[in-house]
Amino acid sequence: MIHYHSRALVSEMRGGLPPPEPSQDSLIPEATFEAISSHLKKCKNVIVLTGAGISTAAGIPDFRTPGSGLYDNVGDYIKRYNLSSAQQLFSYELFTHDPEPFYALARELKYPGESVCPTLAHYFIKLLSDKNVLLRNYTQNIDMLQSITGIPDEKVFEVHGSFRSGTCMSCKAKYDKEQVKSAVMSGKVPECDELVDGVKCCGVMKPDIVMFGEPLPQQYLCKISCDQEKCDLLIVMGTSLQVGPVNKIPNDIPRSTPRLLINMEEICTDEAAFSDFSAPLFFFNNPLNKTDVFMGGDLNESIKKLATQLGWWEELKALAGVDDTHFQ
Repeated sequence: MIHYHSRALVSEMRGGLPPPEPSQDSLIPEATFEAISSHLKKCKNVIVLTGAGISTAAGIPDFRTPGSGLYDNVGDYIKRYNLSSAQQLFSYELFTHDPEPFYALARELKYPGESVCPTLAHYFIKLLSDKNVLLRNYTQNIDMLQSITGIPDEKVFEVHGSFRSGTCMSCKAKYDKEQVKSAVMSGKVPECDELVDGVKCCGVMKPDIVMFGEPLPQQYLCKISCDQEKCDLLIVMGTSLQVGPVNKIPNDIPRSTPRLLINMEEICTDEAAFSDFSAPLFFFNNPLNKTDVFMGGDLNESIKKLATQLGWWEELKALAGVDDTHFQ
């Protein structure tokens, strides 16, 4: 077992202030790509935290990228339904009063789509599972692409739920994936047809996704509390880490555990602006950094580089069904 003080505990000990410098107790000798790659080969309990950025190559837009992100492309919905913001489309409060805006957008996006294929990043997580080093993939995505790769369900925690099931908001009747898909694409707000005391319920069916204003699944805190103590490497991929409480995971793993961020650009590095542990802090640019490594640019190209360094590229290509020409 790894003995540690979590970053959150250090914060509490210091009266809410962040530690003044990175931990000098690290499982890798230096914060380099080569060192963290070598460490990964020896790991047993890797946590992978993923966001919408790992699915953009599959044609699914993320939320916040300027120009291409979902929030920049729902202006018609904001006007049509007189909404205050793009985020309101995904709010539980709006859904309970008027579910039509959400369902209209879901129909346009063809959620849950069947023509969308997993990306190289999804298959890399599957490869970690096949090599018995994946402790858990905590995904913020609702697209279910990790399931298509064949990662065992027990190795994935869909923090924000998914379209694989739905629940009637009135009688709590359950609906499976095909029923949810049919309901979403029906062109109208789906009503529950369950009989309650001999009368059709007619409540609204809601996909089992976590909307803004809803609590996370009860199992989340129990699962992550147990997993973070075992974690010997954290890989964060394709996320801006702007949504809590998932964005606390990088702070709550052991302080000696290396953290690899694979993203288009660096995030959460402004130590001067950092005041508490409600959001993560990475030390890429700190000269005392011994734990944090950043791989920037195209995410799938970064995955190819990492797999090549590990000597896993041929296995990953076979698993994902791609060849080298795919990246030329």
